[in-house]
Amino acid sequence: MLKRHLLLASILAGTFAVTACSQQTEENTEAAVESAGDDIAANTEAAATEAEIAAQNAGNDIADGAQTAGAVATDAINNTGEAIADGTNEVVGSTAEVVSDGASAVADGANEVEVEADQQY
Repeated sequence: MLKRHLLLASILAGTFAVTACSQQTEENTEAAVESAGDDIAANTEAAATEAEIAAQNAGNDIADGAQTAGAVATDAINNTGEAIADGTNEVVGSTAEVVSDGASAVADGANEVEVEADQQY
């Protein structure tokens, strides 16, 4: 009978041990799940913050690029305007020179006609 009691006591002790172990495992699992949830929430928040900062930086880069492009375009327009003005001044100067040369040639021709007319009469 002692053996039966010892056997029964061993079985009960094993059952309690398994039950206690199962309870501890369940608590550990719950703690691990909660910890994983907290980690996921923290990582998601950090990723969202990093994405927001990256978007702000990209916006700033785009604004800086647009400002630089605007400055380059303005300089190009100014340079084009100066080139047109220089070209126009050159054309006007050349035209004036040609007109002056033509007027001189007409005056010279008129003088020759006058000289010839005076010689004939």
